Amino acid sequence: MKILRIHAYETDFRRTILQGDQVEWFFEMRRQTDGPPKLGELLYTAITTGGEKNSFWRYRTRDGAVEYYDERGHNSKKFLMRKPVRSSTVRLTSGFGFRRHPILKQRRMHTGVDWAGPSGTPILAAGKGVVEVAKRRGAYGNYVRIKHANGYQTAYAHMRRFGPGIRPGVKVKQGQVIGYIGSTGLSSGPHLHYEVLVNKRHVNPLKMKVPRERLLKGVELAEYKRERQRIDELMKRQPVETND
Repeated sequence: MKILRIHAYETDFRRTILQGDQVEWFFEMRRQTDGPPKLGELLYTAITTGGEKNSFWRYRTRDGAVEYYDERGHNSKKFLMRKPVRSSTVRLTSGFGFRRHPILKQRRMHTGVDWAGPSGTPILAAGKGVVEVAKRRGAYGNYVRIKHANGYQTAYAHMRRFGPGIRPGVKVKQGQVIGYIGSTGLSSGPHLHYEVLVNKRHVNPLKMKVPRERLLKGVELAEYKRERQRIDELMKRQPVETND
């Protein structure tokens, strides 16, 4: 699960495995006073799919946070998730742009994307932020809007109910449950209507280019490069144990 979380924003785990796809994991070994060594921390992980390799190295920042960063010092977490729903059965049913409204039968701008799924499916905060709105809002039904950094906002509509403790002013973490899929408001069936706004303007959540959550700079970047070099040199040594 840890490795899945690290690669969740770069790798599509539902795609068919093809020849040439690879995974690489490098762990430190912890010596035991009795018995064989045990796996310690994951120091490096890489997944190659479709000819594209995504690699991440472990690094502890000066504030004590342990994250995994790529070769440029970007951590593995995207600033916002494109699909903030926790379920493999959820499917995209309506994209961003003009469409014929399924209930009103009029051509209207669809300012977000719709993820349909079973009622009660958890909805996740797409990124770290502060809840601005959490209430019933007309055609949106049960509605939550979250303010993120750098002028970004995300909105979630038609919820069956809100997540525990979700109310205006509450800070949320990326991946935290903020509500559950429902069909409140002007809705033809259980789904999440998901919007992303940049400086108050709607953008396509599936095509937006969003910054990484954290980028190392200056002294920390230099320290990270030294740690990455240390790990790379360790990987060149004869391993204590391998699994082929």
